[in-house]
Amino acid sequence: MSRNPFEDDDDLFAEDPFGDSHTASARQNNSSARVLVDDDHDAVPLHSVRRSEDAGGFLSGVGLGGGRAGSYTPVGADTDAHTGSLKRGVFNDSNSGLTKSSGGGFAQDDRETELRQREEALAAREQELRAREAHVQMMASGARPPLNFPPLYPIMYHAIDVEVPTGDRSTVRTIFYLWLALEAMLVFNCVACLVVMISGPADVSNSGASFGSSFVYLFTISAGSFFLWYRPVYNAYMKDSSMFFYFFFIFNGFHILFDAYMAVGVPGAGSAGIIIMLQCLSSNKKAAGALCGISFSLWILHLLASLFMYRKVRTHYTARGHTFSEAKQQAYQGFAQSSAGQTAVTTAAGAYMRSNTGNFV
Repeated sequence: MSRNPFEDDDDLFAEDPFGDSHTASARQNNSSARVLVDDDHDAVPLHSVRRSEDAGGFLSGVGLGGGRAGSYTPVGADTDAHTGSLKRGVFNDSNSGLTKSSGGGFAQDDRETELRQREEALAAREQELRAREAHVQMMASGARPPLNFPPLYPIMYHAIDVEVPTGDRSTVRTIFYLWLALEAMLVFNCVACLVVMISGPADVSNSGASFGSSFVYLFTISAGSFFLWYRPVYNAYMKDSSMFFYFFFIFNGFHILFDAYMAVGVPGAGSAGIIIMLQCLSSNKKAAGALCGISFSLWILHLLASLFMYRKVRTHYTARGHTFSEAKQQAYQGFAQSSAGQTAVTTAAGAYMRSNTGNFV
């Protein structure tokens, strides 16, 4: 016969002949546990209470609503009802209302940043295309763009970002920087030769001739390097012309030899190279020797950089499929279309007609 769980607990002491209060308390706890087990079908499940709190149920009305730290979470509440897998990777921030990823960043902010960068890139690309289109229309209409180079006395139009294709601009700009470095090195070389001439080392011969030649280099080498190898490579990338590529290969090759020549420093040749440096140091002219050493180092660095760019342009030329026969054909066409070529053709044709008619006047 089952015992009534609601009967008076005072009988517990009657069942214990020794009247042990600890035993009675243990039996009382067991009795309470049986109450919970026997009445489990009438109890409200704890996970239902939790869901009621989260939804703003009856407990939330008395200030015991969900979201408290340390509240009880039933087993299985963090699993998906359909797949049974744990809900990981994404959670909601009730304060900001933004969705966070497990990495800690805001996915929405990342998307906005990416879209903003794309918009900026598209705007820059659109501006570039408009500039190129305006330049092409200007050239097609016969109008010449305003002269802008050199800045102090412009005699030509020079704009890498407008005339050179996008993929080749870094190469042309690097070669342009090499040309500017050459100008600075020529000035430094002239100053070094001047210091050597003033210091008057006994072991250095023809120091005056070296300074005079270095001063002439400021004008001749500057103009020759620009028109013989920089401007041809600029036009080669702009027009994709084999003829201009060959001009660059020929004259830039001579320029590389000139760098080596200046690094050597032949006395009286206008260069403050390694030979002049050794002669100055042997005469205990340390300041002049230091300047010559710096000049020597600069010429070697410029030589290596020029070799690297020469090889890069050669690789581009080969990849584009240009040939020497194509370069000759473009040279013939260019000469025929030039004013000098047309004058020569007209003169030759007139001489031929006069020879056939016998009129040599």
